[in-house]
Amino acid sequence: MSLGASILVFLLVMIVFGSSPIVDLVLKKRREKKGEDIIRDPWQQIHDIPGYRDSRNIAAFYPQKGEPNLMPIIEELALEGRLLLPRCEGDGIMNFYKVGNLRKDLVKGHFGIMEPREGLEKFEGDIPIFLVPGTKFNWDGKRKGHGKGYYDRFLANHPKAYKAGIATPAQITDEPLEQKETDVQMDVVIACKERY
Repeated sequence: MSLGASILVFLLVMIVFGSSPIVDLVLKKRREKKGEDIIRDPWQQIHDIPGYRDSRNIAAFYPQKGEPNLMPIIEELALEGRLLLPRCEGDGIMNFYKVGNLRKDLVKGHFGIMEPREGLEKFEGDIPIFLVPGTKFNWDGKRKGHGKGYYDRFLANHPKAYKAGIATPAQITDEPLEQKETDVQMDVVIACKERY
């Protein structure tokens, strides 16, 4: 549908329904879904993270449908030999592994998430930068995970690391997020489009 046709349909809906609650709700949901007003240039923002360009190891996550589409960064880091991805290995235990080939080194693991296959060596070195997923974020760096505490436990062992929360517009809220003492604060929150 062309832009002109879309405007015509919108005007007809407004004439027929006026400013009914249904129309208001549809328009609100459309604005929330797109969220393009808060998406800047996520790839540039990630590349501008302090130390990003020089870091030999960067921890990230493999996004599922509906999560931030981090794939361009994942692919770039894998090609450069700098990508670390997590694998859940027990109740609340998560470790990171160096991934150089997304096709050969990844398998579908816990919760249906693509993660490093068995046989790769667990990464034991310093991790200076984390690109962190979550379910909700505030712009001030507060984060809600999936409730299992995997990331919070792991990040607590890397207090000097730079932590960037990567979120879709729908995951960023102005509502206060209740934080536990064990919740780890993000240094920055970066908005990008979701993966479809």
